[in-house]
Formats: sequence, C-alpha cells, structure tokens
Amino acid sequence: MSSVSEDAGAAREVAPRLERWSGLAGFDAATPAWRELLRVAAIDPLCNDPAWVRDHVASYSDPATLFGWTATDATGEPVGVFAFRREPSRGPLRARRAILAQDGSFESDYVDFPVRPGAEQAVMSALVTALERESGVDAAVLHALDAESRSLAALRRVLEQRGTPTRESAVSCAVTELPASFEAFLAATKKRMRSKIRQALRRAAEAGATYRWIEGELEQELDGLFRLHQARWAAVGGTGSFADERRRAFYARFAPRHLASGTLRLARLDLDGRAVAYQIGLVAGERYYQLQEGYDPAYEELRVATALRAWALEQLIDSGIRHYDFMAGESRHKADWGGVERPCCLLTFPTSARGRLGFGARRWVESVRPTR
Repeated sequence: MSSVSEDAGAAREVAPRLERWSGLAGFDAATPAWRELLRVAAIDPLCNDPAWVRDHVASYSDPATLFGWTATDATGEPVGVFAFRREPSRGPLRARRAILAQDGSFESDYVDFPVRPGAEQAVMSALVTALERESGVDAAVLHALDAESRSLAALRRVLEQRGTPTRESAVSCAVTELPASFEAFLAATKKRMRSKIRQALRRAAEAGATYRWIEGELEQELDGLFRLHQARWAAVGGTGSFADERRRAFYARFAPRHLASGTLRLARLDLDGRAVAYQIGLVAGERYYQLQEGYDPAYEELRVATALRAWALEQLIDSGIRHYDFMAGESRHKADWGGVERPCCLLTFPTSARGRLGFGARRWVESVRPTR
C-alpha cells in the first residue's frame, strides 16, 4: 500500500493546470500562492520574494509587459508560480525575448522558481509548453539562476528530452562563511589583508571616526549613499550604478519596507561630523546580502570603506550572521574578504520556430568564426 506522501507525489506528476495572468493586478492575485510556495520550497528568500519582484518591476519596466502563470495540481492546490516580462524590442530582426520579472538590471541573484517540492518535473514541463505557446516570444532568457536549484535541474531535463537547443554560462557570485567572532574571522584572512583591515580601523579611530546603523531619516541617508557612490566612481572616470534613476527608485521602494521589518542594514561612517562612507545590505536568517556601498574619495587614503565594512562585519557576526553574501560580480576584494564561489548560471533557450532559427544561425556563425 502506498503512503500518503507517495500518493501526493504521484498526484503532482499529473500535468498541472496553468492559469495565465498579466500586469500588476494579475501578479498581485498570484502573490498569495507565491508566498505559500516560498514557505515550502527551499529557495533563496531575497530576490525570490514577490515583494522584491514587484518593486523591481515597478522601478525598471512597464508593468504592462509583465505576465506569467500560476500552476495548480489536480486538487486545485498551487504547485508553481512564474513571472516574466517582455524585453523591449531590440530590432525587427532580433529574437523577441521573455526574461524573468526581476531581471534586466543585474540586481537579482540566486533566482529560482517557487515550485512545490516533488512537482518540479511536471511543472517545468508545463512551463516550457506555455512559453512555446506564448505569442510574440521567441526565446526565454533566465539570468542568475541558482545553479543548485531543483527546478533548474528539472528544466534542463525537460529541454533535453524535447531536443531544445540551449545556451548556458556561469554567473560568478561569492559568499564568505563567518565564524563565531570577528577575531576568528581576521585570523582566517591572509596576512596582507589582515594588516590592511587593522590599519584601516586604527586610522579611522585616530581620525575620530564614528559608526552607526541607520534607523530613521531613510530618504536623506539613501541620498547620501547615492551621492558618495557616484563620487567614488566619478573619481576614477566611471559612471556608477546610481546614475540610473531607475535603480535609485528601486532602492527607494525596497529600503523602507525592509527598514520596517528590521531586515535593512544601512551602515554609516562619519568623520568631522559628516558621512564619508555607507554600506547597504539586507538580512534573511543567518545571511547578509551586501548590495552597494559608497565613500568620499577625498578620504580614500584613510580606507574608510574598508573600516566601515570591518565594523559592519563585526556587528553582523555578533548578531548571529554566518554568511556574508557578496552576490554576483567578479572582484578581487571579495576573495580578499574570504569570498568563495556560490554558483549561478544564465540559461537561454528558444520557444518558437523563429527562435530556433536564430539559435541555429548563431551556432553556425560561431562554428565558422576564426579563432585567435
């Protein structure tokens, strides 16, 4: 006789029913099912939170481009939710692409699908069929997927079984595993880095630096972060992330919500009575996600950014944080701070005959292109 769990698992293998929705109203209607699945699916909680996704869509894109599906099993229980948006046209001859709703700005990492455990194969098969039937979409581009995702593994199997061509590449992310004390963390760093951190803290102390977590006046403090981030990049001839007003709008949306829930960590270092460095991140359980930082280039020799990160690290460790997540992007400083790879990937596949032709043409070009 089969157990209840076995019977439930078998029921989920039946092709789920997908209900299509569109726009923010449709997204909001799907959110309760999304939250229910997020509680049972072992996926990263930050960028897969529907509130994060909604803030991203509202900041970066036309909500009219948003669409997706809610999948239910034979009993009517939700087994998956998928949110996409149509990428702006790249020209009449280019493939029309569907991207994940929280993608397009390189803000979201460890992206996964809220799918009920055990239902991944059937649900991902239904998703691919739905994308193939979606009018005006030639390819799906899934960026910064969690490489360890069960849903991703199921999606790969579905595409392989259907003979669908794919392109996949690694996305580099890094995370530092934290010990129980800041001194133990320092002891584990390389000698050169350990000396650099201690020197930065000493110089900041000698200059009269003060540190604090921001607990109010958030709009003013975010403006300070934006200004110092831009100043730092301008000093080296760069543009800076916050030159994009959409990114500033995104931070202005999610930061108050996380401040209210107690999960925002906005650190500030002051010298001579004014802010000269900021670091912003979010916490979920024992994990801290480092998002952005900025500092006054006039104080670069004092290494105020290093001092602020070290202070924040000590505070985070003392509060029980055990994973300092740098998220995506390759940078030497992440390794200096103990960062090791946490893999993500970019997966692209065609969803229409036109998309398959485009994939084939690109493969042909790559095969005849001379190597250097």
